[in-house]
Amino acid sequence: MTCRNAGVGVGIMLWLALPMSAAILAGPVSAQIAPRLTGAAVIGQLESARHELAARAASAPHSSLAATSERLGKLADALRKSLGNDAEKPIDTLGKDVRGSAYRASAVVQRTRAYLDATSGCLDADVEAMAEALSTTVRLVADEDDSSKMQPVINGVETLDHRPLFVLHGAGKGPAFALVGANLFDAQCESPVVTATDGQGKLQSVQPSVTGVLPNRIELKVPDGAALAPGSYVLHVVAKHKAFLVGCSAQPQTIAAVQVAPPVKVSLSYGVAATCRAGGADRTLPPVTGTMPDLAGGIVAQQVAIDGCAEPVSYAITAKVTFGDGHSVSVGPISQVASAGITAGLPTGLSLSWDPSVRQIFVRPSATTCKGAY
Repeated sequence: MTCRNAGVGVGIMLWLALPMSAAILAGPVSAQIAPRLTGAAVIGQLESARHELAARAASAPHSSLAATSERLGKLADALRKSLGNDAEKPIDTLGKDVRGSAYRASAVVQRTRAYLDATSGCLDADVEAMAEALSTTVRLVADEDDSSKMQPVINGVETLDHRPLFVLHGAGKGPAFALVGANLFDAQCESPVVTATDGQGKLQSVQPSVTGVLPNRIELKVPDGAALAPGSYVLHVVAKHKAFLVGCSAQPQTIAAVQVAPPVKVSLSYGVAATCRAGGADRTLPPVTGTMPDLAGGIVAQQVAIDGCAEPVSYAITAKVTFGDGHSVSVGPISQVASAGITAGLPTGLSLSWDPSVRQIFVRPSATTCKGAY
């Protein structure tokens, strides 16, 4: 090959390689970018959440869900009126007052969605307490009207491991949790100030401390051993933002609310009946009964003494769950051969297990344990 032909060949090879090189440099194709949030989209989300909340209210007539559903409808109507002909425009392009209203409405939608997702597996008392937290949140957010260019907004409250949080139970070790949202912190300014009040604005005797801040997250800690007053625990956040020539200035407050409620009291009694073989015949012994230790949390175990059964054939277990208000639910009897374990789901988000190899009853949280109450 002549030098001229070689040059042409190299040029062709480089030209053919260019698209592949560009693809390699570009990396994998990213997922489709979500469309910008518009006022019309927020209104649609409010209406959808309103209908789902109304449907849920039908099965919880003593909760505040019906009233909260109506308030979501009023929020949608007010936002629709404020937007006028700008409903299809991206929220970021609107004036600060309408933009602030739209972002607060979007935050309410996210909190409502979190409630709808978190109540599965919860007892009625926890569901009602969670509904109160949602009701307080929606009511207070609907009453806010101050706005700014960098509008702070809280979209949710969660545990430090990112589980939705609506209800705080008990005392002892102070709970740690986080507020998540947008524009909650400007690194050029001091940390946001967080103050806790009750639902009527009265200062709480127990105040949280700020343990960590990011623009989209504020982590809080309640003092250990502090006894929180039952009812609404409303968190008022005042963040600062730095602007050119004017320095750091306080932004309109944004709020979040959780409900403080005593833990649901649950006791569990059990019975284990053994069927034994003796002299070629099977005989079922009277059940051994007992009560499990405190079910405050974690796994609890109880040894079951079964005497006079050298050759067990099978075991049968029964359980009775009694709630603090006096009503109870029974499970079983559930039978299994003596060499196999038994596991039964309980209506409290717990599971009961029998291990014949060690003759112990275990109670542990199940996958359906109530989310949103800690």
